[in-house]
Amino acid sequence: VNQKAQTLRPTPPATEFMPILRYVDKATGNIYQTFVDKIEERKFSGTTIPKVHEAYFGNRGESVVMRYLKADERTIETFVGTLPKELLGGDTTGNNEAKGSFLPNNVKDISMSPDGLKIFYLFESGNNSGGSMIGTTLNLLNNKKIQVFDSPFTEWLPFWPNSNLITLTTKPSAGIPGYMYTIDSAGKNFSKILGDINGLTTLGSPSGKLILYGNNNLSLYIYNTDSRNSNLLGVKTLPEKCVWGKASDVLYCAAP
Repeated sequence: VNQKAQTLRPTPPATEFMPILRYVDKATGNIYQTFVDKIEERKFSGTTIPKVHEAYFGNRGESVVMRYLKADERTIETFVGTLPKELLGGDTTGNNEAKGSFLPNNVKDISMSPDGLKIFYLFESGNNSGGSMIGTTLNLLNNKKIQVFDSPFTEWLPFWPNSNLITLTTKPSAGIPGYMYTIDSAGKNFSKILGDINGLTTLGSPSGKLILYGNNNLSLYIYNTDSRNSNLLGVKTLPEKCVWGKASDVLYCAAP
């Protein structure tokens, strides 16, 4: 009987042998996965977090960061969870749970390191009259947190283009000059890269040597941090609609 039951069991999906994609259902917070080469959707986690607005996967898909509003519709909560590893030859189950902890309320923005092992997040400390913006790195492997940034200005957009470099750009406005700075991942060498550009938005290359930036006219430029020269591109769009190639030698851009 046992042999017959064993024979009739469904063949488990061989997800350990082929690439998979994981994604979050915004309505429920449930995590799903499917093969890259064909759609075969399976629920991987049954953890319920309603109305997820943003989700990030790191640590080779074994960590997840989910951001959503609390019931008051004002407070931003950020959950950092660890997903169970898939057993070799084991079937995918929707009974898995994402276990983890919460970052401080109202984290303003998050950027993940290129290797997916750390996140950099910004949150405001103190009260409205004497607060400051704190930037912290979180290691997803050991949950170690290190403060690497502190500023009295609160409107920043972070980006982590390579393992040693984090960029911080002021939030853009068409009529106000914008600025971009860099720090290393240890919080040292805070340096101004660009400034006095209305509507400034940026996208650092993986090498850290080239900065794609745009202005309030949607004109795109590439700034070389070594030569300190800017070259105008014949494209009008936003840097956030572009992607650098891994070798920092090509750019792929979509229309605005």
